[in-house]
Amino acid sequence: MSKTGSISKYLDAELLAKLSSMEVKSRAAVEGMIEGLHKSPVKGFNVEFSEYRQYVPGDSLRDIDWKVYARTDKYYIKEHEEETNLSGYVIMDTSGSMSYKGAGKISKLDYAATLAASLSYLMLKQQDSVGLVTFADGVRKIIRPKTGMAHLKIICNELEMTKPESTTSIGESLDAVGQIMKKRGVFIIFSDLMDNAELVINKLRQLKKRRHEIILYHVLDRDEISFPFDDTTVFKDLEDKSEIITDAFTLKNEYLRRIRNMVNTFKSALRKSGIDYLLADTSISPEINLRSFFTRRQSYNLWGDRQ
Repeated sequence: MSKTGSISKYLDAELLAKLSSMEVKSRAAVEGMIEGLHKSPVKGFNVEFSEYRQYVPGDSLRDIDWKVYARTDKYYIKEHEEETNLSGYVIMDTSGSMSYKGAGKISKLDYAATLAASLSYLMLKQQDSVGLVTFADGVRKIIRPKTGMAHLKIICNELEMTKPESTTSIGESLDAVGQIMKKRGVFIIFSDLMDNAELVINKLRQLKKRRHEIILYHVLDRDEISFPFDDTTVFKDLEDKSEIITDAFTLKNEYLRRIRNMVNTFKSALRKSGIDYLLADTSISPEINLRSFFTRRQSYNLWGDRQ
């Protein structure tokens, strides 16, 4: 593949070209300084029609809707919603389990970083601000959101330098991010969710209650989804380094039942809470995983191809 090697191994020029017509939009109103693609809670007189209100002395005559006046013999002003820039964080699980790549050619961390870098590129291209948080058993690194393509290199450099290690503590890390992100924005989280499901779901709901928009990519290797092991196998925990030797065939049905339950638990609970959940299988091309999300969110008029 053709790489934008001058910036990062995680940015594929061919992939970015295919995604270039897509826009990252927020479902909810956001707060920001730059006019962009996202509805602001502040009323203005540009971009997108919101509602009518009755004319009061001091309003500009240019804003009167004369067609409404012709029908009602009353003066009404067309109000519009300003659009403003989106501010958000890419939040990356860098615990030891993210190093797994099974029979595939790419680890879960590298796959997630490719998705994250691509989405960061799209957001920065449309003048939004993006930051990065890496975590394992706690927050490892925080890069505050900024605008401009120069910031993309900073984000990608950190992703490249980060090595997967230690255990996972998603809840503690989400608490820390919630403290530093005061205004409404978007969190795009990449993790294999090897943590307590109930705790993770509750922490995500807490962020949602603060009016943040949450997008969760559940990154799993194909081996973790299908469990293609039948013989006596050595299984190594990539976080605590423990090992067990067992007959994989006897575990297969129970393992598959548990992995399905985990996926269904996250999917059902989060979507009911208005949180976007996506299962990212690392055996599928990043383009397909990104496009499937854009396609799904088009129905909400959130993320999609420009018309």
